[in-house]
Amino acid sequence: MEKIFNGKKMICLLWILFFILPIGLGSQSIAVKAKKIYTVSRGIVTDGMLLIQDGKIIDCGKDLEIPWNATEIDFKSRVIVPGLVEAHAPRGYDIPNETNPLTPFVTVLDSIDTAHEIFRMALRDGMTTLNIMPGNETILGGKGAVVKPVGLVVEDMLYKPVSGMKISVAGTKAQTRMGVMAQLRRYFNETKDYIEKIEKSSETKDKKTMVSTPGSFRSPELVKYEAVADLLRGRYPAFVYCPSPSDIIRAHRLSKEYGYACVFVLGSECYKAADYIAQNNLNIILDPDLYYYEKDPKTMELRRINVAREFHQKNIQFVPQSDPHKVYARSLFYQGMKLIQCGLTPDQALKAITIIPARILGLEDQIGSLEKGKLANFLVCNGEPLEMSTQVEFVYIEGKQVYDRKEDERLKSLMEEKIIQ
Repeated sequence: MEKIFNGKKMICLLWILFFILPIGLGSQSIAVKAKKIYTVSRGIVTDGMLLIQDGKIIDCGKDLEIPWNATEIDFKSRVIVPGLVEAHAPRGYDIPNETNPLTPFVTVLDSIDTAHEIFRMALRDGMTTLNIMPGNETILGGKGAVVKPVGLVVEDMLYKPVSGMKISVAGTKAQTRMGVMAQLRRYFNETKDYIEKIEKSSETKDKKTMVSTPGSFRSPELVKYEAVADLLRGRYPAFVYCPSPSDIIRAHRLSKEYGYACVFVLGSECYKAADYIAQNNLNIILDPDLYYYEKDPKTMELRRINVAREFHQKNIQFVPQSDPHKVYARSLFYQGMKLIQCGLTPDQALKAITIIPARILGLEDQIGSLEKGKLANFLVCNGEPLEMSTQVEFVYIEGKQVYDRKEDERLKSLMEEKIIQ
């Protein structure tokens, strides 16, 4: 009788193991403890914990119950902040633009170099999301993509294959503003005719998805117009470069005329259009140079304008961008520090490099803050964020460690270099 009972228990145990073990082994649970966790969306959690399951945050707070199968990581003397988000990054490839300024059908996906040093620099500086865009010297420059700075091939890096269309109302050096606006209107009008034509066609009446995807069969007409057609249909916004204040007004009027959404990438002189920007509640990305120098028309003395302060004083929400080729604008952390000097609070400055750019990219439900359901993209720092002495020690993307400062060979070589007298 005892043998029969033991046999039944053994069968039940085997069935339990059969169903439960695959679940436990197939999922990855991590419990990350820290001295402070800057959630951005829900304040600061002291002596808190992040619970992560399969690359996503399942909870964040104090005194949480750790799952039985979780791996515990203790950063008890460290500070955790969300991964930084770059809303406009014209880099990560060989050449910023095509030789032809009217190339809306191209995509940065065909140009991104996954081994580019820029991506390693991004991790070193705490950036976990970048919106890679064509450069500013163009008219219709093609489509951008949102990526993480980690991956063997482009497909491994992708968060959003099409983030928007790059437009520049400044055009190239050989073109006037009038010529640029004329070419944009002509292309938009031709595209509207194309949309009307295909809507009348029985083959495209029920079209609901973008056909301007890599690898699809394309007619010459479809190649020329479909990317801009998707812009006019509202499937993604335009990132419009405006170097001067008058460019903002022209670009905004054009977007209302043709009905597409815009994010304005501004030159440093554009602070002069702050009233117009505030009145129309425009989404703006500042120039990497947060200061503008101009001569006083009366005294002819050179004066420095604090661009971010001009916008902040008018309650305009904005995000900065970095430029890895300029020492004074090399990282978003450094830009955030300068925003505090411009009058923003540390909380406002941190939001300007995390959750606000995530909203601009339409990814606020995935990145930009540390809360339940979002990707576990975070930085482990040795001090408070946006302080000069603070360093990024570890970077986690989707719950996986992708950067360790101690193993950064490039950083070691830079630190060991000596200045030759």
